[in-house]
Formats: sequence, structure tokens, C-alpha cells
Amino acid sequence: MKVAVVGLGVAGLSICARLALAGHDVSGFEQFEPMHERGSSHGDTRIMRLTPGEGEVYVRLARRASVLWRTWEGLAGRPFIDWTGGLMAGPRDSPFVAACRAASEKPAALLRGDAIHPLTHGYIAMPYEWDVFRQEDCGVIAADATRAFLLRQAPQWGAKLNHSVRIAAPIEGPSLNVNGETSAFDAVIVAAGGWAGKLLPEFAGRLAVRRRVTGWFATKAARLLPVVCVDNEDGVYGMPAPRGLYKIGLHAVGKAVDADDMREPDAHDAAALSAHVHELLPKHNSKPVRMSACLYTVTPDENFLIAPSVAHERVLLFSACSGHGFKYAPVFGELAEEWLTGKPSAELEAFSLHSRTGAAIGLGAHRF
Repeated sequence: MKVAVVGLGVAGLSICARLALAGHDVSGFEQFEPMHERGSSHGDTRIMRLTPGEGEVYVRLARRASVLWRTWEGLAGRPFIDWTGGLMAGPRDSPFVAACRAASEKPAALLRGDAIHPLTHGYIAMPYEWDVFRQEDCGVIAADATRAFLLRQAPQWGAKLNHSVRIAAPIEGPSLNVNGETSAFDAVIVAAGGWAGKLLPEFAGRLAVRRRVTGWFATKAARLLPVVCVDNEDGVYGMPAPRGLYKIGLHAVGKAVDADDMREPDAHDAAALSAHVHELLPKHNSKPVRMSACLYTVTPDENFLIAPSVAHERVLLFSACSGHGFKYAPVFGELAEEWLTGKPSAELEAFSLHSRTGAAIGLGAHRF
């Protein structure tokens, strides 16, 4: 089958690789250069959790993905995941912490917040009355290394990757206007992140594009610190990063933006991040070494949205969005293949328009 994939972030690259390996004639299209930093997939690290707290469907996805992560690591000849462990924290009876605990199958412990300071030798601190779930099956993914691997691997399996090309919007069927010329396909999969609503306007009202900023902070910690996910008002998350830095972001903070017009991080962003570093990471320098802005494409229920166009059933929106998608990257290609062959799994069905799974249990206040 001749398939076009629009958008070559980690989702689009995973889809290209899997479909090409399955024998399809796959062409991928990206408006920017390889390894660009304009979308949602760039960066040195992303969080991996085998028992994510967002909901049961994501636990199943994580289990499927974990097998494929090992396959990718074998092909690449290097690990992509560093299993640091994690601390899932929030006020007493936090739904997020409770969901993480309920989903976990590996040895773990529910701690009180005042145990974290000595446990981490003073590098991480939590309010004493909080619940903190210590999770072993948690770590960090080498995100840019994963993208670079897929950029090499997908063409080896037969995918044709085209960068710095323009796809005319809107897409109105299984054909694309590429740099002014029309090409016909049997199916089109749109995995364009923050640009998906422009390419497929029927979905624009279901996707909010928001600006998020992450910052990297210096520490003298002698050992790798765990991932943290904090269910406070701003939804702080953090993870170790290369060169001895610790990276944090605010899941629930960031205004709506146009994907083509996103401003760079500024002093206001630095102050917002530093306030949390001062409280949660007391032995870290609270001034960021650097910052980076990225796009969050968010649905009202904070779940993925994978749905065919109402007008054109051979056009699929594939939005692995809402800030928690990278960990499932290897399984995205499988989900796209299920749709293409008409054999959907329960996971694929859960993200459709007609059978939405329940609202994901996200960090911080829900602000669509």
C-alpha cells in the first residue's frame, strides 16, 4: 500500500519505520530539516514509566512499547533508556499518585514527603505531609538519540524521508500537494503535532496548541537522581540530563500559541521554573543553565487522539499528544499499522472519536 506520513517527529518516524518494515511503500514528509527543534520531539531526555499514572490504557501501551524499546536498542547497538527510578509525588490522596501506585507491579513503596530529603541526600525535598510513591520501573529516554536512530533506520527498511518540504493545507483526501505538485496515495497519516489542526481543520477544535518551557539546572550530585512527577498546581516534572544537569518543566503552565509563532524562553519563564527548583531541588543552582520552548498539543481530556477524517476515511489524524507521548514511541507504528489493515486493538480504539477513554489523570490543574 502506498502511504504518506506527514510530520517526522518521533511519532511520524516510528510510523514510517514500522510500515516500511511491513512492506508498504512509505513516504514521509517534514517541513523542517532533520533533527529540528520546532515541534514536540526534540530534547536530550524524556521520561519513561512502565506503569504510568494517566490510566490503564497507557499501562498497556507502555508494556507493548517496552518490548519494542529493547528491539530498537538492539538494532542501534546502544541503550536508549537509563532506569533511574522515580518519585511520584503529590498532596495526601493525590489521584495521580494513587493511580501510579495502583498500576505498579514492581516492588515499590509509598513514603511520606519528609523521607525524600534524606533518601536523596538533600538533593530533592517534598512537603512532609505529601504522599510519595517510589517507583522502580521509571527512567529517562535519550530522546534525540532515538530520533537520530529512526532517521537512519527507517530508510534502511525502505521508507523515503523528505525534509524541508511544504504540504499544502488543508489536506482533503488521500493525496498531497507537495511543494506545488500533487501526489496520490492509498492512505495519508497526519502526525504533525502542533500543525495537525491546520492540515486537518475538522480536528482543530479538539486540539489546543500550547507553549511549554523546560530548564536545565546545575547540581553537584555524585549519583544520578531519580525522575520526579509532582502533582502540584503547576504539574512539575523533572529528570536527570546529560553533563550532570537536572531538567524540569511545568506540565500545566503555558499559553495557547500558533505553532508558527512561538517566542523563545525569557526571564518570566526562568522565574517560574526557578521557584520550583528552590523548593524541590534545594542543592541545585536555581538559575537555569539553559531553557528550551516546545509545543504541547493537548486534547480536552489529555488523551491521545487517533482518528480518521470524517470526510476522508483513508486520512488519519495521529496525535500522540498531551505531553506524555514519547515513552510509547515504538508502539505508534503498530497502532498505525492496525488502522491501515483494519485490525484495531483496544488501545487504538480507546483514542478514537467515538469511544474515548476516560480523562487521563495528568499532573497539575487541567487547563485546556
